[in-house]
Amino acid sequence: MSLRVVNDIDEIVRLVRFDGWQNTHAGEREVKKALRKTLFKYKLHQDQDLFDKAYGYIRQYY
Repeated sequence: MSLRVVNDIDEIVRLVRFDGWQNTHAGEREVKKALRKTLFKYKLHQDQDLFDKAYGYIRQYY
């Protein structure tokens, strides 16, 4: 299951991100919304620590 979650997050982030998204409120909001939606799909949306770690990784490497 964890591989599916990672693959889904990767896919959705690639769709919503754009160059410099980390420097705009709209970009951050869209990526966070996509991440939360993906975590919700797997009933993981209430795990704030998981969300924070995943978002931190996305922000750094995407």
